[in-house]
Amino acid sequence: MLRYCILILVLSMSAPLPADDACSGSTEEKLQCHSGEVKDFLRRWVRAWGDGDIDTYLSLYMTARSPLENLTRDEWVQHRRARIGPEKKIELNLKLESMGLEDAGIFDVIFTQQYRSATFEDAVRKRLFLLRDGQELKIWKEEILP
Repeated sequence: MLRYCILILVLSMSAPLPADDACSGSTEEKLQCHSGEVKDFLRRWVRAWGDGDIDTYLSLYMTARSPLENLTRDEWVQHRRARIGPEKKIELNLKLESMGLEDAGIFDVIFTQQYRSATFEDAVRKRLFLLRDGQELKIWKEEILP
């Protein structure tokens, strides 16, 4: 079964930087320094979701909490396992709108997501908040925007 996963990035594509790379300067300079790492993370998230690789997909989220306010972590995992799998053919496209870095080291990423499966299709604006868990970026929170 073919899978289609495309990540369209408006910002320039650059190689990801190691997590321990010493980025200094203003918030904007730090964001520029880590933008490749954030883009690489988004590509891995899209690929895992599109390929139906539920274990990799779940590993990209913080384990201590649910990324959605209205579900517990266990409810959210059960919900995602029911919808993501290698037998499900989906097309997923992202268009990055903005990327920010908050003082606490949280990356704030906003994008338009187009999703299509055999039974469902939609386009939404989403916001992901990414935190560092050890050396890895993880999704701490996910929101659908108006």
